[in-house]
Amino acid sequence: MPEPVNDRLFDALVGELYPLATQAARIVAYLADTPVGMDSSDRELSSRLGDVSAEHVAIVRRSLIENGLAVRSSFASRLVASASVLAALADNLRGIAAYLRVHKDRDAVRLVLTEPGLKSALRRAIDDAQALPPVVFQTSDAFFNLARGAKQELVILSPFMDPQGAELMVELFSLCRPEVRRVLISRPLAEPQCGNAFNPRAADFRRLNVSVIEYALPSSLPSGRETFHAKVVLANDSEYYVGSSNFMGSALERSFECGVFVRGETAKQMRSVLLAIQSVGKPIRNY
Repeated sequence: MPEPVNDRLFDALVGELYPLATQAARIVAYLADTPVGMDSSDRELSSRLGDVSAEHVAIVRRSLIENGLAVRSSFASRLVASASVLAALADNLRGIAAYLRVHKDRDAVRLVLTEPGLKSALRRAIDDAQALPPVVFQTSDAFFNLARGAKQELVILSPFMDPQGAELMVELFSLCRPEVRRVLISRPLAEPQCGNAFNPRAADFRRLNVSVIEYALPSSLPSGRETFHAKVVLANDSEYYVGSSNFMGSALERSFECGVFVRGETAKQMRSVLLAIQSVGKPIRNY
């Protein structure tokens, strides 16, 4: 008679492992059949399975240990769960993987972070609380994914930039295919928080045929003008980043920034907003 399954335990494991359900199912099924495989290193186990990385193995191993299905002793780990429990878990993960292959949400949303430096107190607290799933994008990774995936257009909306940020923009626009429309929307280049970084790289932006739009209009607001503070990177009408990160070294590497990477229908809405900004903004013809 099969060993009874703890639903709460399975919910916790599936909740942790669903982003890589296909790989996790293969790893867990292998361990159910070959328990001694738990003694292998992450790289050794991944090489036996194929199409599974050492990182995938490490994530599964950690989840099994933290949820009491395995234990760590010195530098080794061993299973304490029975083969039937592991087989049931593998079946659950296969079901999740099949669901994810056929079910498409209107939008897929993923958390994007910039950590405040290496070994920060914030990172230690997040790790201690186990507050993050195994796969979380870094902000710069999200930007590179968008640039590489752009087929029709890449639009960057950034109110401020510094030399490091301008260099990153040039790199992102350089990654685009020749036919991709490239757009930068900024505050006025005459202002130091934009122009001091943009002007030394102006030739690179021209070479890449980047259309530059300034969005800062006279207004009856107390500030005297209508402008923006949002930060967006949009690829086509299918995916985008929106969050707190400016194109500045501090935001890209040294301060905590938070945003989301979105793929789906709302990208069309975001593109409509950016097109509206371009329609009221000031195109810079000779920069």
